[in-house]
Amino acid sequence: MPQAARFTLDQLLVLDAIVRTGSFAGAARELHRVPSAVSYAVQALEEGIGVALFDRSGHRASLTAAGRHLLAEARDLLARARKLDDLATILGDGWEPDLQIVVDGVVPVTPLLDALAVFGARAIPTQIRIDVEYQDGVLERFDRDQAQFMIALGLEDGGRLKGTPLAPLEMVLVAAPAHPLAAARGLTRDALSAHVDLVVKDSSSAFASTPRQSFLGTSRVVRFADFHTKGAALRAGVGFGWMPLHLAEEDLARGALVIIDLPEGNRWTYIPQLITRRDERPGRAAALFMELALASINKSERVDRKEPLS
Repeated sequence: MPQAARFTLDQLLVLDAIVRTGSFAGAARELHRVPSAVSYAVQALEEGIGVALFDRSGHRASLTAAGRHLLAEARDLLARARKLDDLATILGDGWEPDLQIVVDGVVPVTPLLDALAVFGARAIPTQIRIDVEYQDGVLERFDRDQAQFMIALGLEDGGRLKGTPLAPLEMVLVAAPAHPLAAARGLTRDALSAHVDLVVKDSSSAFASTPRQSFLGTSRVVRFADFHTKGAALRAGVGFGWMPLHLAEEDLARGALVIIDLPEGNRWTYIPQLITRRDERPGRAAALFMELALASINKSERVDRKEPLS
């Protein structure tokens, strides 16, 4: 059987208070105890561990070398105990200790950051983690980590999940102005096959060794881990590819990118969804964050409708 501890947290608390206040009397005042109770706690601690913690030969008791060493360890233990107490308070108040959200990196992040700012301003103790994945990697991460909710482009799961549709997400087919496709008119898909297609790779493990075919079916493909790097490659003229309109607007406005003239379709719209599990009721923090996120997304959608891209 495990051996019982030879000290208590209260005894360590008294030891810490004595050293911080500079005296037994100061510790008694801080802890709202009579001096004899403080002295008794120290005596019990010394007897329990079999080591003298204070040198009482002088005018004022001072820590021995053993006492100084034990105090350092005691303060670490007290700090951990306070964290445990804080966690108990969080759980008692109904707040989850942690909240994990998985987001497809193609969706606008600003509404989520706005929601995060409001959440943080309320001093809620829940620790938030936002993971960015792409395509099937979103659902894989959501399931693997048992995240509370995700924002993904599709919902095909046989009914175990439920989704709330978000604002439409428009994709545009673009290239740099100096790219051969930029000046061409009335292009066909076959005409694109002679050029390099830039894509953001599916982050799921299923496509780590067997990459997904490009949307346009081209054979010359360069894959990137994120849209930031892909955007830089597009501006550098490495190839052509699809970009979320919200990430390409500035480049389109200043002429760093142009929309390719493909009559078969140079725009594509997704309806992202905020997705949770049907058999799980969101915790207090998850419910609040989803509420804030939806409000922020809806607000952004209204602003976008008032100020359309010319």
